Amino acid sequence: MKKGSLKNLSLMFSVFLLVIAFAASLRADEPKTLIIAGPSWDNFTNTDGSGLYHDLIREIFAGYTIQHIYVPTIQANIMIANGRADIKMCDTKEIESLVLAKQAMYENDFYALYVKENQKADEQFSMKNKRLVWRAGYYSQLDFSFPVTFTEVRSGLSALEMVIYNRADFYIDDMALITESFSELGQKFDPQKFGLERVGTRKYFPVFADSERGSILLTHYEKEIKRLLKEGKLQHIYERYGFHAPTYQ
Repeated sequence: MKKGSLKNLSLMFSVFLLVIAFAASLRADEPKTLIIAGPSWDNFTNTDGSGLYHDLIREIFAGYTIQHIYVPTIQANIMIANGRADIKMCDTKEIESLVLAKQAMYENDFYALYVKENQKADEQFSMKNKRLVWRAGYYSQLDFSFPVTFTEVRSGLSALEMVIYNRADFYIDDMALITESFSELGQKFDPQKFGLERVGTRKYFPVFADSERGSILLTHYEKEIKRLLKEGKLQHIYERYGFHAPTYQ
């Protein structure tokens, strides 16, 4: 090869390295963006940016530009799997092709709501051979230690109305969402008319993509949760909304 050709080749290689370095520096200077997906839940993911989950994510991923896309829980799963969002808030069980964090963001009881006049007065509370209803994607057979017959509907309001009109025996949900469903109905929970039984406890975990980026974000989440817990900052966030911090591993 001629001397001039070698010189040109060396120059081109130097330019190539400079371009790569410049591009890398641009990426380093770009703000880190995080897209969260999931429903709007009162006191958790309020559309004004307040709520327990919003505050936790801002603290855990400080330095990121965070955007929350409000979609139903099943659609959020699809967005994470397709790479159109980074984290789903939140779920209680493993989801195919997605990864559940080990550290929960929330822990609480869930209840069975029923109309008292539709239950026999002398009958002991039981959900065996009864018709259950809940929001699509929120519960499953895995949440119960016995076989259940259930229907999934689009909203808590629909579930509540099914119980009121005797198309289901029990509406399954946590207290905050049962209260929200009554509010949407334009009523308040009336203990004279409705019965309420605690039927289980479970934890809610953020969901990540099964990818390199998902793994990086998940590792960061787990590390920061432990740091914030050790520093005593986590408890203050939960207390802000009247909740107890979950039990961490």
